[in-house]
Amino acid sequence: MTTHAPTTASLTSATAADLAGWYRDGSVSPVDATQAAIDVAASAGVELNAVAVMNAEQALEDAAASAARWAAGTPLSDLDGVPVSVKDSFPMVGLPRWHGSKLNDAAPASAHDGAPVRRLREAGATLFAKTSMPDFGLIGAGVSSQFGIIRNPWNPALNPGGSSSGSGALVALGAGPLSIGTDMGGSVRLPAALCGLAGLKPTQGRIAYDPPKLIGSAGPMARTIADTATLLRVIGKPDLTDHLSLPGAFEGDGAALASLTGVTVGLLLATDVPGGVDEEVAEAVLAQAAVLSAHGATVVPIEEPLTTAVDRESFMTVLSTRGLPELLAVPEELWPLLPPQLLEQLLSRTDITAVEHVANEKKLDGVRAKIAAVLNAFDYVLSPVTPVVSFPAENVTPVRNDYSLDHMVFTSPYNLTSLPAGTVPVAMSASGMPIGVQIGGRRFDDAGVLAVLALLEQERSFDLAFPFAGVAGA
Repeated sequence: MTTHAPTTASLTSATAADLAGWYRDGSVSPVDATQAAIDVAASAGVELNAVAVMNAEQALEDAAASAARWAAGTPLSDLDGVPVSVKDSFPMVGLPRWHGSKLNDAAPASAHDGAPVRRLREAGATLFAKTSMPDFGLIGAGVSSQFGIIRNPWNPALNPGGSSSGSGALVALGAGPLSIGTDMGGSVRLPAALCGLAGLKPTQGRIAYDPPKLIGSAGPMARTIADTATLLRVIGKPDLTDHLSLPGAFEGDGAALASLTGVTVGLLLATDVPGGVDEEVAEAVLAQAAVLSAHGATVVPIEEPLTTAVDRESFMTVLSTRGLPELLAVPEELWPLLPPQLLEQLLSRTDITAVEHVANEKKLDGVRAKIAAVLNAFDYVLSPVTPVVSFPAENVTPVRNDYSLDHMVFTSPYNLTSLPAGTVPVAMSASGMPIGVQIGGRRFDDAGVLAVLALLEQERSFDLAFPFAGVAGA
């Protein structure tokens, strides 16, 4: 059967589901789709500083092998031959791992694949690039000493969010329909929301991670909830390298719930963050509350913020203390290469004793319990992802450009409690930027969270005009 390359537009705008269907009927080759993703990443993606390193040659070899499997009717999975990018934080055999930082320039190439990367290879996906991120994954914005200012493809003057910054940018550009990010305080959901994508921070342990983590999780990013679910089915499996990974494989299909009768939804807009929630963001959240109510849900406002400034300071202290070993592992003369706000934050923790660090961790345990008591009173919780529509590309946080967790006020509670939470775009701002909302759920109910998000996606009254990048000569 003869295959042919369709227009660049159809390949870059295709979902993973589209590609699998085309591969199955022979109308598109995985080589064509992978080449299109490589071309977009190597041009527009590089221009936006979204690419950490290309893996083009190996990806095209893998795509050719995938094409042979599809021709023989023996694909490894629905992601066989689908181009997928992977955040720089994941090790990939033979490729550098900077962890977003110029301080890691001397690090050797990775000698093993991280657990989610292995799952993708087993599924036959073509891993064509690693994506850029901020230093150590400790900045919720696209600012990196290694990669520079990572920019949002909807408007390059604006930030894609972080720390899975390049992943958000590449998927929005059409450089592959899927990417895997990581999320320690909102790092999948923030760039997903700011780049108009779907994304999920799953229940802690749903996706195996090596080394095992108590807070940080890998998470799927895509342009649709269905694709997000497909990616989670591939990578959401236990692994012997992660003794904390959950048993059994994720099996949700991302289909929308038909009814929410009997379901309680908490509505969270309350926050003590200076400036509060942008009006357009609040309007988008309230509109989705009406949608859920119309489908039978009982929507109950949550009157008090989930966290206080003191709570967020506790979390920030613990996170920055944990980041110190990576800083102290390199010569001091290299430290000024870090973004100054991050360096100042890390150095402010150097005098913390081991006893004080343990005390801070225990204090955070109290914060976790307080948050969980509120969130678990509902089947699901609807909220903003971040209080702002957008912020400048050069900033490490919105408005004040100082180091804080204020723009993670709605996302970080789910990292602290191990609960699943995801986002889907539901509106466009007057400035032409996408606005996403967050749905959080109870532990292990990743499928339910995706099903509610799919309902909101289904009820969206417009199609997103993604800023897909063309390729010269296409």
